[in-house]
Amino acid sequence: MSSKEIMHEDGRKIVYIGEEHIRPHPQNPRKDLGDLKELAESIRKNGILQNLTVIPVEGEPGEYMTVIGHRRIAAGRLAGITEYPCQIIEGLSEREQLSMMLEENMQRGDLTIWEQANGFQLMLDLGETEDSIAKKTGFSKSTVRRRLNIAKLDQKVLKEKEEKRGFQMSLTDLYELEKVEDIETRNEILNKATDSRNLAYLARNAVEQRKKEQIKALCIEKLEKAGVKPAPEEMAYQLYSGKWEIVKSFPYDKTPEEFSGLEEEKSEFFYLERYNCLNVVRRAKKVKKELTPAELEQKRKERNKRQLKAIWKGMAVTRRRFIEDIVSGKVPPLKDVTDLEAELFDLLLWYSPLISENPLRDFFLGKDFYKADEAEVREAEEKVKGLSLLHKLLGLVSIQVAQSELMDYRFAYLEENGKKALKFYDILKKYGFSFTSEEEQGVADGSSELYEKKSPASFAAVSVA
Repeated sequence: MSSKEIMHEDGRKIVYIGEEHIRPHPQNPRKDLGDLKELAESIRKNGILQNLTVIPVEGEPGEYMTVIGHRRIAAGRLAGITEYPCQIIEGLSEREQLSMMLEENMQRGDLTIWEQANGFQLMLDLGETEDSIAKKTGFSKSTVRRRLNIAKLDQKVLKEKEEKRGFQMSLTDLYELEKVEDIETRNEILNKATDSRNLAYLARNAVEQRKKEQIKALCIEKLEKAGVKPAPEEMAYQLYSGKWEIVKSFPYDKTPEEFSGLEEEKSEFFYLERYNCLNVVRRAKKVKKELTPAELEQKRKERNKRQLKAIWKGMAVTRRRFIEDIVSGKVPPLKDVTDLEAELFDLLLWYSPLISENPLRDFFLGKDFYKADEAEVREAEEKVKGLSLLHKLLGLVSIQVAQSELMDYRFAYLEENGKKALKFYDILKKYGFSFTSEEEQGVADGSSELYEKKSPASFAAVSVA
């Protein structure tokens, strides 16, 4: 160790220590020192301008551990520096050492989210409070609380996502995850997310699902009060078989109205959840006529058709809500949308529609025009007037996707329309969108078993044409 010493005016004694006698602290909360090239170049030109803070290694005279200055010594080694100005502090407990490193590191703006969240949690574990952490690090109390919420997540998965190339972990999107009350659900979303935007989308969906569950519970309470019973188990598989008739549907996007008039009916009513709705159903009147095999086959096809249409209708509602989130700013805008606007316009031309503002008005109404009151219509019209070109294109294309049939008269998948729909979904995925189920994915890409398979003869006919 060099004997060179400097006494500062403030009483601090700075000692120059050879780099071979300084080791990193094993509990340094900063695991990734980042890119050191720029700092190394600065040190090569100007030397070490700020001293390190070190502590003696117990039982090893002349050996020291860094408490403050891990990046400086690492960059200095790259620059070929062999001696470092150090302030030696003795008598620090393990807790005091860790606390000093945390306070120093938590004020840095280039820490990863994982490091910062774990750093705040370590400070809390050492006996600090949210108030004292905020005071020592300079962060607001709400920021500290939010970082501590991030620390509650599965840290292994969080670190994996942060290190995943292209994931682009965002604090703003992680804060969306905070709105999900259940920590297990948060971890499921974190594990499932394909990128940061998708993380925020899945989190918003989970919050929305929670609201739906509350509306669903209220629906069931009202229906059971009116004498409606839970559907028998087999009904879930037979709803579109012709054995059951849907009397009324309660969508989950609004509080249910009272259901009355059942006492005048002789039928027995049941409730069954399907595709974001609670349906009131009853047994269909029996048909005495014995059906031929061909008629039975046709009934099967019709049943699948009704189910496909119901799923597709539900998917249109999901798309509309997502686009409304884009328009309102809940979904952060993309940086450069020039190519996206061109892509959407080309897709719109592919559909070759007659364009007017009325479909957009009805799109944002979320209901048929004739079912809306004047105030709702005016609000929707004002919203359309204030839309950007990008948002108008998103709405118009979504309308075309919803109105486009995905099956032909034989109930087989229409590949041309499917390609258009999938292209639009690819655009929405840039904003973080994802299908909520494999069932929806299958309806969109044609892999659903509900579609009829095209026979070789039909393919031949198409190719000849």
